[in-house]
This record gives sequence, C-alpha cells and structure tokens, in this order.
Amino acid sequence: MRKTTDGQLQQTPKQEEYVCKLRSKQSKIDYTTYKFYNKGKRFRFLKFLHRSVSNVFLRAYLKAVHRVKVIGKENVAGLRGKGAVIVSNHIHPLDIQMIDTFVFGMRSVHWLTLQRNMDLSVHALIRNSGGVPIPEDHEAKKRCLQEMNDVLRDGGLLHICPEGSLVELCDDIRPFKDGAFRFAFYNRVPLVPVTLRFAECNARGKKYRHPHFVIDVAEPIYPVVPQDKIKEKAERIMKNRCNKTVKNYTP
Repeated sequence: MRKTTDGQLQQTPKQEEYVCKLRSKQSKIDYTTYKFYNKGKRFRFLKFLHRSVSNVFLRAYLKAVHRVKVIGKENVAGLRGKGAVIVSNHIHPLDIQMIDTFVFGMRSVHWLTLQRNMDLSVHALIRNSGGVPIPEDHEAKKRCLQEMNDVLRDGGLLHICPEGSLVELCDDIRPFKDGAFRFAFYNRVPLVPVTLRFAECNARGKKYRHPHFVIDVAEPIYPVVPQDKIKEKAERIMKNRCNKTVKNYTP
C-alpha cells in the first residue's frame, strides 16, 4: 500500500520480473571444463578492451540518456588492490555495468548471473564484461563458487545482486538471499552496499523520456560481525537510501 497526495491509501501495483527480449538459443558451453575465473592472457586482454570501450561509449550513453550521477564514490577509494563484495539492488538491465563503470572504472569486476543468460545473443559481451554463469549442475556450481572465492582472495571484486531476479524500476529493496554475505564473511573481505535510485519526473512533475539514476555508494561493511548481521546491516542501509523520487536531482 502507498499514500496518494490526498492522504488516501491505494494498492501498490504488482511489480513483475523483467523478461529479456533478446534472442536466445541453447548454449553449447561445457561447464565441466569452463573457466569461471579465467586468468588466461587472451581473455584478460579481451576484458581490458571491453572495459576500455565501456568507459568511453557506455558511460557516454548512460550519462546522456539516464543522466547518471554518483554519490559516495570516495567510500571505495581505500579498496584499491583489495578484494571486496559489491551488493546492489537489481532494477535495470544495465545496472551492474552502470555501477561498475561509474564507480570502479577500469578495475576488473566479476559478477554472477544465471546460466540461462549465457544463451542470449550477447553472451560474449556478458562474459567479457565479467559475467560469471551460475551452473545448474551441482558439481559445476561448487567449482564456480570456489573460483569466486579465489577471485576475492586474489584481491578482485565480486558484484552480486542479493535480490536475485530483476524487477525493472522497483522502488523498494526486496528480500536478500545469503550468498553475497557468505562470500564476504568466509573470505574476510569488506562488503560494499550500493543503492541504485531513480527519478521518473522532474521537480515540476514532467515525466522524463528515460528515468534518471543516482548511484549511492555506502561505506564498506567489514566482516567483524556474524554473516547474518552483515546482511541485516546492508539491507537496512539500502532500504534507508532506496527512494523512488530522487530529491534535488542535479546531473
């Protein structure tokens, strides 16, 4: 329920999981030999090229179309060269790339995605941007998670959306799954809560053609408390910062 301008309560519209419209076909990936954490020179070079292009063209597109603004980027300045888990709400098809490009720039970031997303026509772009499929096969999934532990222990960044599914322009934080917080606690690395907020209208009530986004970066949470406390604190921080209307928005 939410209040209208006259103080009346009305039913909040049901928000549905995002359905991707890109072409897909059955992937031929063999997950028994797949490198989830690929240290090969050729692959690292492809990722470097992808980040270079993203930092120019994707950044320009997002800035021009969605007027992206970053708050709190200084909170991650002390994490250079250190492993960390990044958590964010999942409300736009490009939100992970948006956050990683504007906040971490040329630094390589791995991010977990569903196996079925590797069936999309853009699967090569997903992989080159740091996307790591979570296999449905139990043994392959165990190996995937272990390799993500290796990423963190090698000083890398791992981005996870703890809400799981993508609900486009959701104006609240949905219940979190445990995986991201388990990674942070088990590997003793900080966890960075990032809240993506948006505005659909300007101060005069005129609707934007495309929503405008604010990336709100909170201070890292260090794993000095139990895993469930890390999760509770991150959820509380993000709920407090998640707001459908971005006030005083100035791109």
